[in-house]
Parts: sequence; C-alpha cells; structure tokens
Amino acid sequence: MRSVRVPRDARPVYEEDMDCIIGYHRSFASVASTYDLAGQVVALDACLDDGGAARAPLLVAGTLWQPRVRGMTRSGAEGEGLGAPAATLARLRGRFIALARQPLYFTLAALADMHEPIRFVPLHILRLAIRCGTRFAAGGVAAADSARFIAQITRRAYRPHWN
Repeated sequence: MRSVRVPRDARPVYEEDMDCIIGYHRSFASVASTYDLAGQVVALDACLDDGGAARAPLLVAGTLWQPRVRGMTRSGAEGEGLGAPAATLARLRGRFIALARQPLYFTLAALADMHEPIRFVPLHILRLAIRCGTRFAAGGVAAADSARFIAQITRRAYRPHWN
C-alpha cells in the first residue's frame, strides 16, 4: 500500500531481515529523500544521482546487502543495496515497528475474516489503509463506532487489488 504523499518515482526500500517494505527512497539531482510508509520524510541527504540507468526495482537493506550491490532477494525479486546512512535505516525501521505495534480492534466478523489465511493482511498494511484509504460507514450489525476502509493495494506483481 503506497501513500499518495510518496512521489511516484520513489523506489521501495525492502528490509530483507524483516521481509517487507519499510519505506521509500528517491534521489533527484543532488538530494536523496527517504520516506516512511505514511509518506513522511525521514531523512534528506546529499547524493550523486546516477541518472536512473538500469535501476533495480527495489532498494534493499539488510545484513548481507551493501550499497549499490545488485542481486536477488530471498523472495526472488531483483534488488540493489540501499546506500543510506545507518541512522536513516534505523529511523525507517523504528517508524515501521511503531506502525505495526499499535493495537487494532476488530468486530467479531472482521476478526473471523482475518483468521482465514487467504484474507490475512499484516497490521502495518491495515494501519496504512486506515490512514490513506477511503472511509465508509460499516453498516449492517456492526457497532456504531466501527468503519470500513477501502484502499488500493498492490501485491508483488504490481496488480492493484481493492481491500
């Protein structure tokens, strides 16, 4: 799920140790911007833009990845090591963990749906859907203070899914 506040040309930052995308990175001219999942700027750094020639679709952070090294991730995607300072990566990881730690409360029907493996969505994605999606009244027998959110979500193959 990508926030509308993240520029379209920003590449996802994939954290291989956590096996998920933790933010986005964009380099333009001599400025590199790093965004968290909600689209807030985590860091601005000076950089040399390589013009985008033959760029890998993912920037990868993790224990085995070095800046600008190309290879395949454990999930089978082509990636390039992220050349960002350790402090920036620590901030990205911290914001991701904070997004995933806050509890969510579900109605009984929604909780039953979440226990089905085909319908499971990680908590950080659900939080992004709540922040970035369109809110509708829950309707039916749901509690008066409950709501339904619809947001466009992409699954690995860059095909939009509506949940």
